[in-house]
Amino acid sequence: MILKNKNLLLIILSALVSGIAQQPLNLGFLLWFSIIPFIHIIIKLKNYKNVFKYSFIWGFLYHISTVYWLSQNIGTIPIIAFLSMILTVFYLSFNTIIITSIWFYLKKNNLNYNLILVPIIWTLVEYVRSYGMLAFPWVSIANSQIDYLYLIQVSEFTGIYGVTFWIISINVILYSIYKEISKNKIYILTIVFIFPWILGLVLYKNVKSHYFNDFKIALIQPNINLSDSRNFLKGQQLLDSLIEQTSLSLNKKVNLILWPEAALPFHNINNGKTFDYIKERLLSDNEISILSGDITNEGNKVYNSVVLFDKYGVKSIYNKQRPVPLAEQVPMSETFPFLQSINLGVANYSSGKKDILFEIDNFKFSSLICYESVFPEINRRHVNKGADFITFLVNDAWYPYGPEPEQHARQSVFRAIENRKSVLRCANTGISMIINPNGEIIQKTQLNTKAMLIENIKGTDNKTFYTKFGNVFAQILFLIVIILIIKKFFGYDEII
Repeated sequence: MILKNKNLLLIILSALVSGIAQQPLNLGFLLWFSIIPFIHIIIKLKNYKNVFKYSFIWGFLYHISTVYWLSQNIGTIPIIAFLSMILTVFYLSFNTIIITSIWFYLKKNNLNYNLILVPIIWTLVEYVRSYGMLAFPWVSIANSQIDYLYLIQVSEFTGIYGVTFWIISINVILYSIYKEISKNKIYILTIVFIFPWILGLVLYKNVKSHYFNDFKIALIQPNINLSDSRNFLKGQQLLDSLIEQTSLSLNKKVNLILWPEAALPFHNINNGKTFDYIKERLLSDNEISILSGDITNEGNKVYNSVVLFDKYGVKSIYNKQRPVPLAEQVPMSETFPFLQSINLGVANYSSGKKDILFEIDNFKFSSLICYESVFPEINRRHVNKGADFITFLVNDAWYPYGPEPEQHARQSVFRAIENRKSVLRCANTGISMIINPNGEIIQKTQLNTKAMLIENIKGTDNKTFYTKFGNVFAQILFLIVIILIIKKFFGYDEII
């Protein structure tokens, strides 16, 4: 009984400390050792029942301490927000169960072999679970390391999964040293720990970027709170306020103006009156283009979209490919039409199907919407198609306080490093950012304030390994695990 209580205490401690490391508190280093107690317990387990139990407890506590802010969503009633948090955390907890179940199936009577499996399987499951209808790479442990700029430079080769692999490897080596210390293990720990920092410094210094001459961009943060955006009587007032705020950028010789997602409550760019009004107030006497969040329609389908327009009209439209499950789209509603009439959040949008590049003055760029910024693959695809820089139009007004806006914004740093492209994040209530190809945050706004950022951004001429080839590192791990499972299934136990 005492042993069971001790095991449970270690699991709880490990999970909560790991979750705290995910918060924007500069405590990411905690994850370099916080998983050791979890490994210590799992290594000793003898049956799937206990594997399931302890894995679920760890997964539930880790995820709830990472995304507890889901319960603070002011866009719904408190009980719905709380239940959505519990259901999300319950679902995400199966990530940990899958990791440990695969590991338990493949383990042998060889501690070193069993420990080597841990970072391989953990990273693989994170990678696989970043795809599919309910994917949520937000909770990847790699995201805890964004404060360590040199360390995460390796993501231009491995994506976030190389960082995850490194974190788990450090935990595994420290646990091995705890079990039996030796000089060789100390050497291995030293090399594994130091290598990505040195490599990262070299990669950081070797980024060859240059300014886009005579091309300046303004990001407008209008700070439209949720209650105002739902008040029809304030629709015209909000539009006028946005136009007035934007007009301050006109004498800065900008070429492109970004408006965030949800910038135009109760208005639509494709509506002739709205377009003519914006044109008359902002665009008649210049060649400026505006990139804005908007709602568009194609037949009976409604999309959360990005629209690029100038005084001559709409130039291009991108439709969001990954609506937020439940909040923006009922899962499977496009497969089963009877679900389309259900609305559990702001709407039940259709999913866009095409990667779109916008173009101004011979510069090409992508523009993804809010939640899509956390998905490495969709961003990589757009850059591989020729994007010179990346933009994100965001609305985090659902969370006016707490860690959600900061967690969300920080992940854009990875997208800049993975593809070595500048990232411009324009958020309605904040946090807006301009990030250079090295991953450095050049400008940043405060939450819940009106703001404007103007920058002549940098670009690069080459595509990174990650941009060209994607998640090769994670796919190699996937292949290793598949081979091990096949060998185990057919009774071959030798180590490859």
